[in-house]
Amino acid sequence: MNSGMYPAVSGSLAAMRRMDIISNNLANVNTPGYKKDKMTFEGMLAGSVNPPAVPQGMTADPILQKDNIYIDYANGPTAQSGNPLDLALDGDGFFAVTTPDGTAYTRQGNFRTSADGTLVTMDGYPVQGAGGAAIRVQGSHVEIDANGGVKVDGEQGGTISVVDFEKPYALTKIGSALFIPKDPQAPVQAAKGLILQGHLEGSNVESISEMVQLIETNRYFEACSKVIQNFDTIAGKAANEIGRV
Repeated sequence: MNSGMYPAVSGSLAAMRRMDIISNNLANVNTPGYKKDKMTFEGMLAGSVNPPAVPQGMTADPILQKDNIYIDYANGPTAQSGNPLDLALDGDGFFAVTTPDGTAYTRQGNFRTSADGTLVTMDGYPVQGAGGAAIRVQGSHVEIDANGGVKVDGEQGGTISVVDFEKPYALTKIGSALFIPKDPQAPVQAAKGLILQGHLEGSNVESISEMVQLIETNRYFEACSKVIQNFDTIAGKAANEIGRV
């Protein structure tokens, strides 16, 4: 294969991957607390530092671009919902929740109560209080202050745990707007963010920006496809016509 085709193939693969990411972002534009994914590229040339991925020619052959997918942790817009169990964080930090696989962290604050009065996420995971204990909300009037203190009908009902990690964040998405540290031993620290009761943080996906990127990526993919087709045509002519000379 002509080495000039490799950058085009690389570009096509990268465009497909980027379209998948953008499509997933758009699918979660209305998901509370969702953090969008982004993708950057690193152009590399084969050489002594980066061994070639194709047979070495007279000059360094291009190899596949190295893509870097990362999470944008920018806060989404906060809106008042009026639901006393909807909580938003004003500033940095995450709510801690208990999942079957251990503790996970989220900014998705559209909580509810289970049948026994436990404060849980929409997926049914208990929201952790101080020391990892569950929060019980059984009563008609719920008050949650900026520091997470919970009062139910005037009685203290625990304190919601809000934690943070060192920046830059090294977290992994596990679905449903949940995160876990890449390093299970990563130290957890107190968060500076304050809780806003009756508010909900939305997704940080900007639909118009994502649509523009989707169109640009689609055009880039089409351009790479045409380059591949042209190289294929040239190769065909070289095989079928030059041999007649």
